[in-house]
Amino acid sequence: MKRPKLNMLRTFDIAGRRLSFSRAAAELNISQAAVSQQIRSLERDLGSPLFVRGHRSLALTSAGSAYLSAVHEALDRLDSVTDQLFPGRPNQTVTIRCTSSIATLWLAPRVGAFHAANPEITLRLQTLDSEQKTGHAEGADLEIFVSAQDVSDTKTEKLLSATITPVASPDLLARTPRPKTAGDIIGCELVHILGYDDDWHRWVRRHGPKDIAAPRGLMVDGSVIAIETALHGNGIMLGRRPFINQYLRSGKLVEVFAQPLILTADYYVRRFSPGRSCDRVLQWLRALARD
Repeated sequence: MKRPKLNMLRTFDIAGRRLSFSRAAAELNISQAAVSQQIRSLERDLGSPLFVRGHRSLALTSAGSAYLSAVHEALDRLDSVTDQLFPGRPNQTVTIRCTSSIATLWLAPRVGAFHAANPEITLRLQTLDSEQKTGHAEGADLEIFVSAQDVSDTKTEKLLSATITPVASPDLLARTPRPKTAGDIIGCELVHILGYDDDWHRWVRRHGPKDIAAPRGLMVDGSVIAIETALHGNGIMLGRRPFINQYLRSGKLVEVFAQPLILTADYYVRRFSPGRSCDRVLQWLRALARD
């Protein structure tokens, strides 16, 4: 049997992980026709179809799925060895896809230290349009996302559990009656976050009296805007730690209740690309999560 060419295997690896010839073409900077031709040539050399092609869908055959795992592992190993033997290559770019709040509140303040330790790696933060919009991370090497259900697959791992707690500015709590019980929150101005707009309802169901509902309030598009709203004393928000830790440490925001009345949310990181640079970024994210 003719040995498959390396460029065909890389094209198959990307197309198989993206399940899209057009996305693979964009990532490889070649035409979709070129991707299709390489895949057909590879299938011809192997004597077996790798994909099931639908009108507007693409799926791996059973043989294609098994082959993808082996190809991906082999290419990952090749990239790692190349990085180790030839460390003086040009900068490697790693793209992290995440919400704007994670990028702004958690990652951006820490990228300087990462670049100082890893000058050969360029980090690119690709933000989502909304807090909970997830799915295919087109063009990304890593994706950080929140999920209400456990995510178990070979490319995904749990990164951290965020603590969701009511926070407000000291000024607001000084000029209005401070809530002493969960039921007191009903009389307060609440800040709801688009994408996390069910958080207040879940919080009230868990901690508040029975048969009451969370009052409607100001709805903002994202955690960053919610924080600014709370900082100016315009309402109580449900902040997510560790993303708001800097505001709590500085005293610009404070937890409303002395006794923790919290929710939790699990954040995951999904890996789409192999290579040593991606390994280092993933190790950095794990260290941030531990801290």
